[in-house]
Amino acid sequence: MNARPQRQMRRSLREAFRYRGCPICRVLDKEESDFVATLQYQTFKEEKVRQQVVSVNGYCNFHFHQMARMASPMGMAILTKDLVDAEIREIEKGSFGPTLIIDCPICKYADEREKFHVREFRDLLSEESFRKEYGTTDGLCRIHLKRVLSLLQKGELHQFMLASQMMHLKLLRGELETFISKVKSTRDFKDEKDSWLVAIEKMAGKRGLKKGKTE
Repeated sequence: MNARPQRQMRRSLREAFRYRGCPICRVLDKEESDFVATLQYQTFKEEKVRQQVVSVNGYCNFHFHQMARMASPMGMAILTKDLVDAEIREIEKGSFGPTLIIDCPICKYADEREKFHVREFRDLLSEESFRKEYGTTDGLCRIHLKRVLSLLQKGELHQFMLASQMMHLKLLRGELETFISKVKSTRDFKDEKDSWLVAIEKMAGKRGLKKGKTE
């Protein structure tokens, strides 16, 4: 369950600037997908890793179904058999209680990586070159914006993030208006063709992103 080398991951945010949508969400999506791919292989091939997954009661609903789409039927059969065996033992011992606690390893990894990238974004904001590059992106989704703001004291960088968000929102609104008008008139689409997807991520973050209190 090892993560990628630290140095490689520290470059991820700047690399994500080349794509549409929230750069933190994009980095998290890539890292989570890579982690799921590695984990599904390890749970199939390595008994120790599989028993670690069994010990935390498997995966959450979302990640169990995601894993099922990526893993082989044999791999999932081996893992779920171990989970079934563990539950049978609980019932036989009389320790099968009413509360089910699933400490999903993928959720845990994603939470740790998100906190890392939010802090990394905060730290990189002190670099003028980073701020200039960020200005050319779609900006952060509002979930990650609020999490970054929670790490900033009121001042120049805090105001920069709010001003950037205002600029990105107005640009996105223009794209949405153009998209809507072109749909109505059946004209050809350009940059605005993905604006509705960018807007969903802007408002809600990546699929499955938790929306709890800021860290």
